[in-house]
Amino acid sequence: MSYPLSSDVSPSQPTAAAQYNSLRADALRLGQGEADAVKLGQFLNRYARGVKLTYLATNRLRVPCATTDPPTLMIAGCMCQAVTSVDLPAGQFSGSAATWYVFAQRTAGNTTFTLVINTSATEGPDQRIIGEADWDGSAIIAVRDYFTTALGAADYNSGWFAAASSTLYTKAHGLSQYPRLVILEHSTSATGASELLPIYVGTDGTNASGIFSYDATNIYVKTGSSGSTGVVQNFRRNSGGGYVRISAWK
Repeated sequence: MSYPLSSDVSPSQPTAAAQYNSLRADALRLGQGEADAVKLGQFLNRYARGVKLTYLATNRLRVPCATTDPPTLMIAGCMCQAVTSVDLPAGQFSGSAATWYVFAQRTAGNTTFTLVINTSATEGPDQRIIGEADWDGSAIIAVRDYFTTALGAADYNSGWFAAASSTLYTKAHGLSQYPRLVILEHSTSATGASELLPIYVGTDGTNASGIFSYDATNIYVKTGSSGSTGVVQNFRRNSGGGYVRISAWK
């Protein structure tokens, strides 16, 4: 079916039922029949973009505003968009330890929104739940944002491989671009069945230095020369050997 169904009319042209119905179909269902598409307002009813709930202070939260991607969401069928960061006022958390739910609150006559909290997750009139925060009775200890996309599985995983001091390992990641994130881990087990350490530095016995780098083709791991700390130096465990795994995201 071509879109739009409706067409321009001249000032003298009488209104026809078919033209009105075509205009209505274009506006509500992008020209599709009622059996084939939900109404546009229904389709966008839970739309949200650019909404990120963050910690601001011991008893405050914030939805930061980026001018390139401002916080935008539908609340009770109304399109709302913040033009500055939206902060939860101080003094809203109270009482003993509990999980508090965070809502974007719409006010009639205003196109932006405010933040309110409640120990119930049920949305009230003109509210949209956007996250939650754990309160320990005196401070916020954790914030969970409902709209941030999870990192997901790594796009490249080297698997566990044996590592030794004074060695360069070159791994082709196959991402065809520079990785967005690279994590290097150490295990004492060939299967990773031990406490895992993130690797930031190895040493030559005297000096500590980072041991990995990457480009659009490979990830490089160059271990230090120390037989006891060349692969990893960490307050939890030092090693000049063991097993290493590389994870990377594009």
